[in-house]
Amino acid sequence: MISQKTIYALIAGAVMTLSACDTDVVPEGQTILNKTSDLELLLNEKEVNNIPYESLGIIVNESYGSSFTPVSDQIKNKGTMEAAMLSYDETADRAKLASKDSRYNNLYKYIQYMNVLLEKLDGASGDEADKPAIAAEAHINRAWFHFLALGCYAKQYDEKTKDNLGIAYVTEADVNQKHQETIEENYKHILDDCSDELIALLPEKQTNVVRLSRAAGYAIRARVLFQMKNYKDALTYAEKALALNSTIEDRSVITTSFRWSLPATSPNNFFYISPLSDRDNTPSYEQLSVETAELFEDGDYVKDYAYSGGKESEGEEFWNADYGYMDSGIEGCLESNGSDAYVNAWGLTVERVMYLAAECYIREGQISKGLELVNKVREKRIDADHYKPFTATTEAEAMEELQQAKFIECIATFENFFDRKRWNTEEKYKKNITRHVPDSGDYTITPESPLWVFPFPVQVMNNNPTFKQNY
Repeated sequence: MISQKTIYALIAGAVMTLSACDTDVVPEGQTILNKTSDLELLLNEKEVNNIPYESLGIIVNESYGSSFTPVSDQIKNKGTMEAAMLSYDETADRAKLASKDSRYNNLYKYIQYMNVLLEKLDGASGDEADKPAIAAEAHINRAWFHFLALGCYAKQYDEKTKDNLGIAYVTEADVNQKHQETIEENYKHILDDCSDELIALLPEKQTNVVRLSRAAGYAIRARVLFQMKNYKDALTYAEKALALNSTIEDRSVITTSFRWSLPATSPNNFFYISPLSDRDNTPSYEQLSVETAELFEDGDYVKDYAYSGGKESEGEEFWNADYGYMDSGIEGCLESNGSDAYVNAWGLTVERVMYLAAECYIREGQISKGLELVNKVREKRIDADHYKPFTATTEAEAMEELQQAKFIECIATFENFFDRKRWNTEEKYKKNITRHVPDSGDYTITPESPLWVFPFPVQVMNNNPTFKQNY
């Protein structure tokens, strides 16, 4: 059998053009992939090669990114994407500033891998009984990567926006020029690629955390429907996912270990997607905004008990105010000072699907049932001296509690950006976000801001002349 390293080398050789275009080329070495076992290796590793808090997190004011240059100085450096994001500058020509975009490139690179697998699988030698599950997993992976791209590069799905242009939904390996579809068409393809029939073909268990089990399939479909604001159906699939896996990461051990250790293989992951191959110990170096830092509950196991060295030592706290101030220039900023946590930046966890289900219950009027799920997570996040279960009598009260706790739970992932983008289309939950930067000023982003849609990279626009920016 060809080694996994060789498989990736063969495909990578032809997608080197990815940094200059956007994965339009069929990998030259794909003809060598003639065994089912070799093709299956394409499912075994995933990374998006982009850290959410350095882009999505800045827009939603979760973070200031991870630069070692003070925020006020970055803002003064006009003509950069960082300055535009940090100052919420809608006048910046972001389309020109987006000369490169590793996130877009990597999403479509893995879409390309899945298309190669699907086109080659029927003719590959190997056990025919293995092929349906492999094909189903490739389809569902393809749905997920398109879902992530759609959430970043197009407007939020809504009755008012569904006919707006979205992204290209690519289903063939050999595509000379991509076709940009509407947001509604995109979601139709995504749902087709993670259908009940395909989910049913997935195995009940996987030995590799990046591979998709049936629970992961249900979680993916739930998350897609949730972003479409189809809360009733999203809840159905979330419940199916949680019935198969309801393992919550227990952070209470930090009170004795003084270290936040979260491996990528943690059983609370439905499936894990690394943010970056050489620095996927996220949220390492993330600089939390002052506004985010204020959202931590007293007794938070990570904030109040975790240290970088695994022992109580002043100045070495995991969420570190000294490093935060030194690097951002903003007092009250907290910078991550640890390397043992592998937060699931682009995949899904049990906790996040619990929050998803909780919001759906709350919207249905089952407030106690929704908050019960939120509290199940919080019990593993807040020490016994400070933990008090959330209670509420109205949807508005329950949602306020959920939103604050979920924001902290989802640090360093795509979730906070996707959630706020969704809430911004609802009168009850839309809001302006204001970032205060000392010695610079206050900066505000509105729910209607074009900054909620990231620009397609310059190379993509050049290679696909029919494409239009979505903001």
